[in-house]
Amino acid sequence: MRAPKHILDLSWPVSPGMPLFPGDPPVTLAPMGVLETDGFLSHLAGLPAHSGTHVDAPAHVLADGEALCDLPLSRFAGPGVVLDVRDRAGLAVQGQDLEPHLVWLRAQAPAFVLLLTGDAARWGEADYFTRGAHLTPEAALLLAGLGLSGIGLDAASVDPYETSDQHEAGCATGTCQLPAHRLLLGAGLVIVENLCGLDRLPASGFEFLCLPVLGLDGSPVRAAALLPGGVS
Repeated sequence: MRAPKHILDLSWPVSPGMPLFPGDPPVTLAPMGVLETDGFLSHLAGLPAHSGTHVDAPAHVLADGEALCDLPLSRFAGPGVVLDVRDRAGLAVQGQDLEPHLVWLRAQAPAFVLLLTGDAARWGEADYFTRGAHLTPEAALLLAGLGLSGIGLDAASVDPYETSDQHEAGCATGTCQLPAHRLLLGAGLVIVENLCGLDRLPASGFEFLCLPVLGLDGSPVRAAALLPGGVS
């Protein structure tokens, strides 16, 4: 008999009124079938592809990048590790925050590195999306070189809010639009944003899942960790 596995949900619920990136249309639900009159219950759901806990595909920022439907499901599951970066200086996760852990990370050989930034505690606050944890290009480059399937974090984005409206021409001067996204997705990784519950995970020894619902440039996911023997 197989040993039981504990499944820990790492996702925010998707529902009308949930926090969304500034400017995104709201999540909507409309009834399509009413149990009492139609004999079945059904709803029409409308939501941005990058709502809540979601995964980014290379097509999100790269003209020739793969969409989620182009990637095998195996790319969205594998051994995970948690890197606690809550003691960093400032909002940005910098290269110097990751460098002391690189030997350990390479020894673990994970498919996913999950960054515990502490921002999950701020979910729903007014500036969650506009002033939160993110990666510097140097940190993104270090992660991109680890041979991962992807990275995840309990924050709104791997890039600061200000870079979402920078022009493509800025790439030549190092102020490229969404530079961390481009470095990670350009290296073939996927990015999982708005995770929660990472502080309940061990540093290693678990399987991470982030299976997409849509085959687009991004999709909401029910991210989860599978832990043998449960978690305290």
